[in-house]
Amino acid sequence: MSKFVFYVELKPFIAQWAVNHFGSPIEFPPQSVGNARIIAVLRKRPQDAAPDVCQPGQTPVAIPYSKQKEPDAWNFLTPSGKKFIAEYIEALFKDNLYKEFNEMCDQDSKLQTAAYAYCEMHGISIEYADTIRQRFYRERERLLTCGLDMRKRSRIKTDKKLIIMRGKVLYE
Repeated sequence: MSKFVFYVELKPFIAQWAVNHFGSPIEFPPQSVGNARIIAVLRKRPQDAAPDVCQPGQTPVAIPYSKQKEPDAWNFLTPSGKKFIAEYIEALFKDNLYKEFNEMCDQDSKLQTAAYAYCEMHGISIEYADTIRQRFYRERERLLTCGLDMRKRSRIKTDKKLIIMRGKVLYE
């Protein structure tokens, strides 16, 4: 990694999650999609542009070293480039949230208890547990409207004999 950073605005719980997973400043693993996205939106710093300064509520992200774009010269991101990277970090969080939270939830556990556990596992302040639970619930409902039911359910045992004909399941 280089010594150059830029700053993105993230929601506080997403920033806490990202810092817990990738460190501060956020450094994506070498050869990762995150680094490729950063390199794709890098620009040469304009002559009249001052270096980024951290404002309250912003999270630092390290600019990866690249042979194609040396960080000494290529260390500027436009506001839309910063938003692009922030959206990528939020998508990583959303994927992680749904995957891990869905594994933690079953018919017997409460979503709020699972939200507390998720926050503790990922370095997120407990005050955001309700937000985490609600985001998971909304994503699950969005998938249900698309016809994807990802909830865990137990199998219904029957005494019927299962017959499979030409890819269709029939009961006798």
